[in-house]
Amino acid sequence: MSRGPLQKVALVGLNSAGYRSLALGYVRAYAQADPRLSGKSGFMTLDLDVNVDPWWVAYRVAALEPDVVGFSVTCWNARSVYDACRLLKRIVPNAFVVVGGPEVAPIAEEVLVDQPSIDAVVRGEGEETFAELLSTLLKGRSPWRVEGVTARRDGEIVSGSDRALIGDLDAIPSPYLTGVLEPVEGTAYIETYRGCPHRCGYCFEGKGFGRLRSFSKERVQTEIEFLASTAGLRSFSFIDPVFNLTRDRLEWLAGVMDPYARRGVRLHTIEVDIERIGPDEAALLRRAGVASVETGPQSVGEKALALCRRTFDRDRFVAGVEALRAEGISVECDLIIGLPGDTAADVLEGMRFVADLDPGMLQMSTLHVLPGTDLWQRSGEVGLAFDPAPPHEVISTGEIDFADLRRLEVMGNAVMDHYRARL
Repeated sequence: MSRGPLQKVALVGLNSAGYRSLALGYVRAYAQADPRLSGKSGFMTLDLDVNVDPWWVAYRVAALEPDVVGFSVTCWNARSVYDACRLLKRIVPNAFVVVGGPEVAPIAEEVLVDQPSIDAVVRGEGEETFAELLSTLLKGRSPWRVEGVTARRDGEIVSGSDRALIGDLDAIPSPYLTGVLEPVEGTAYIETYRGCPHRCGYCFEGKGFGRLRSFSKERVQTEIEFLASTAGLRSFSFIDPVFNLTRDRLEWLAGVMDPYARRGVRLHTIEVDIERIGPDEAALLRRAGVASVETGPQSVGEKALALCRRTFDRDRFVAGVEALRAEGISVECDLIIGLPGDTAADVLEGMRFVADLDPGMLQMSTLHVLPGTDLWQRSGEVGLAFDPAPPHEVISTGEIDFADLRRLEVMGNAVMDHYRARL
């Protein structure tokens, strides 16, 4: 595989402007620490803006003369990634192109059928799988034999067996503490656990994980201290799907963050279960330096909530927003347009509900029917028509046709613009 003494590995993230890929940071930190690759593999990470022309992406990657190229793929960067892979394969035909991430893992075989420039898909957690794949390629062995990998074998597409989840998350070296990932003001993230306590039908978070697994408190505290003490960094965040997972955990995080919050370090846009927030919990979030939170309700329609396996208590939701506002914490209320079961009246009622709350921010987005989610698997049953190509936007539902969905999108954008422009 390698053209020299070193296997050259390029990891490429196409991110929102200014961001760095935490997922690729984990993958690289784990691979660099793998004794099988020590002295045999060299790594380079390219974190680029998703809006960069795929031709420029291919040019940047090809200039590295890589033996292996790995892309992290989500629904919103997939088209750019696929274009870059297609071009890259023409420029550096011997490079082994690997993709992983929530967009490709649940539909690995379909991706390889549709994207002939991609050589393999990493399914599930990528750290152990990618490191073993690199070791396998160094030895000249077949990639499809690696657990968690789907690859090509003599013109066929073959999937290795699923890989077990990593039992001890602390076995994954910290991208920050190892210097793999540079903290950037406002765009640095910490992950404290994997999985999600909820099973919302439209969301891929936690799918296939089965249970929650946490990094140790010592590891989390060390990362917090590192980021909070980084010169020039005044804010960062957490990617955990629920920051206030338990009261004990919230108290602990508030205690860890408190000395830094007193110095002006802030946490921005963490996700919370707002219906479990009262005055005491809001005070703890303020003590932790939380500046803003993101929450639902996603819908207020009973049928949509039931189909998406999501709960909503109007009174407790309102109480949570009021408790946070009393502590000076901005709340971003999210609505999804196009959920199955919602009528146009339900969507409009949701807009009225969140606007009347005056939470701080409003976010209204169109449903993306993501691979591997419950709605993807049950789309026919619940009446969803959607674009099979990423980002998989909904076309129509059993309750709202194509034209009315587009009108609701326009109305949602108008409500957001009006709310942002209020005096």
